[in-house]
Amino acid sequence: MKNIYIIAVIAFITVGCQEKKERIEREGEPPVVLVKSEDDEMNSAIENAKKTFEKEFHTALLSKNPNYSNFTIKQRFDLPDNNGEHIWIGDITFKNGKYKGVIQNEPYEQIGVKLGDTVDVDIYNLSDWMYHNKNIVKGGYTVKVLRKSLTHEEKKQMDVGGLIYE
Repeated sequence: MKNIYIIAVIAFITVGCQEKKERIEREGEPPVVLVKSEDDEMNSAIENAKKTFEKEFHTALLSKNPNYSNFTIKQRFDLPDNNGEHIWIGDITFKNGKYKGVIQNEPYEQIGVKLGDTVDVDIYNLSDWMYHNKNIVKGGYTVKVLRKSLTHEEKKQMDVGGLIYE
């Protein structure tokens, strides 16, 4: 699996009653950030990801451009309490009109998938997408929102390899 370090701080769960972003640390796993479902900035980021997915992500994936790598999609998995956990799916392929990939982080909740599972992507539950153009991160709308709350050291850990978030 590629670039687990990117996922280290960008897994999140939408919740209905959180007043502020709260981090849940997990030994050996990326932390989870709880984001209230009414968070305007996060909801705007998700809408931007949905609007640009076809034109930017899909086009780049099919282009076979050798400068493009690490294609990942973040998908919302519904939870019984009407909240959702947003999980990154990597190693994305597109065949017969469907996206498929590998779960890139261990879910916090029991959602029927685990780290390393191969899944069909439910594009209707897309919450973000990302790929690298050399060392420039394309997409990553929700990542950019969550990066604002990181310490300088946490940002340095995410930027390993000289990644640049536009």
